[in-house]
Amino acid sequence: MSATVGGTVRTVVAVLLCLALALVAGYAAYRLVRPATPQQDGWYERPPAADAPVRPGTPSTARRTADGSPRYVSAVHPDGRYFVDQDGEPILVRGDSPWSLLVDLLPDEADTYLSARSEQGFNALVVSLLGEPSNGGPHGDGTTVDGLAPFVDGDVTRPSAPYWDRAHAVLARAAELGLTVLLYPADSWVIDRVFSPSSVDDCRRYGELVGEWAADLPNILWMAGGDYTPTPEHDACFVAVQEGIRATGDRRPFSAQLISVRSPADDEHWAPLVDWDFVYTYQPVHEAVRQAYDDRWVRPSLLSESNYEGENNTGGPPTTTETLRRQVLWAVTSGSPGDIFGTDDWEFLPGWQDRLRSEGALQVSRLRDVVAALPWWTLVPDDGRLLTGGAGGEEEAWDQLESTLATAAVSPDGDLALVYVPTERTIILALDELAPGSGAQWVDPSTGTAVPAPLAETMTTPGANSAGDQDWLLVLGTHPVR
Repeated sequence: MSATVGGTVRTVVAVLLCLALALVAGYAAYRLVRPATPQQDGWYERPPAADAPVRPGTPSTARRTADGSPRYVSAVHPDGRYFVDQDGEPILVRGDSPWSLLVDLLPDEADTYLSARSEQGFNALVVSLLGEPSNGGPHGDGTTVDGLAPFVDGDVTRPSAPYWDRAHAVLARAAELGLTVLLYPADSWVIDRVFSPSSVDDCRRYGELVGEWAADLPNILWMAGGDYTPTPEHDACFVAVQEGIRATGDRRPFSAQLISVRSPADDEHWAPLVDWDFVYTYQPVHEAVRQAYDDRWVRPSLLSESNYEGENNTGGPPTTTETLRRQVLWAVTSGSPGDIFGTDDWEFLPGWQDRLRSEGALQVSRLRDVVAALPWWTLVPDDGRLLTGGAGGEEEAWDQLESTLATAAVSPDGDLALVYVPTERTIILALDELAPGSGAQWVDPSTGTAVPAPLAETMTTPGANSAGDQDWLLVLGTHPVR
């Protein structure tokens, strides 16, 4: 072998060796951000269960499936009007809105919040996966309260493992406690800020990464938007994120929150893309829920945001516990399969721990208990066949407390009917719409206490309830409140 040939061989070997070392180093760095998982050739390796920040606690046994697992909002029932759990059983949505949970709270603090809400009977949460001050996050760069960044060098296709490990652990804890999470992979507050994709392909790739990361979390529903006025550019990105999630085989229900309309059913672009309608209004909720329910898209029309406890976004009178009760009961009697509550602590203001058991949260929980114990999923909003007189509501109303409309819903067989009467009055009922043997109970909506009443064509509200207000829920049929 000549010196020239030998030198050439040595040069080639050296180059190949350098390339091999570079590949090894590159792969090692790659695993820091995209670790392999034994289950699939994906990017996210689930942390060992021992690493999850958990404290002792048992979810309510009343919220268990047949095999003893916590129940989650898992799918839309084939009739399109409500959600079901993993066993296909109807599940009433009983939500809260801790938007900045994953970025504002340390793991122990998150567990305090999740445990309290589970104990109170909540079963759903609205949460942003990425944070920014506009959605309650602590920092403009998207870092958590203690400095964990979601991405490496801001690249949305390079998730930073410590951030995502913690978020996964918190959501896994929510799953243990029977809490479904309506999760925004990216929302309208972070797009073009913390979430700055360079192309629609980046949006799609990000969706794939999120879908892989969430594959073993059984308690996720997917969301897009958030106080969102649609634009073609952002529409394309949000849709691509969801397409990326779907590309992983994930088929969990999806919706979008739009501020420009009351629900996706009213938006030409989004109406055919969602699996259920996120109903969003600060005006009297019965109108918006019923409008979505009556739309040609037959799917759940869930009251998902209205006035929060401690806030009033209409500029009207302060939001009271009566406001919150009206929102729950108007929603259920207008076709909503539950509701989502909220407080001014959606951004976890100082002292939030002391407000977890606020009077508003307690009253809303009691009302939900009453409804959940009845076959609520059989109800159909009434069109004046049952409630034939005394409905009221002729006035123009901007705020929840300004409306006087009584709303009703009745099952097709007349076995159950609910009538929510927000102010003192006498109502007129068509008793032939009720099943034989039906009875009547007035329920104090501030306490959930039921008072039997003689069933008659004309019924008058019992006076002031325990909160000193005049609103009452009338339960009719063969399913008494216990």
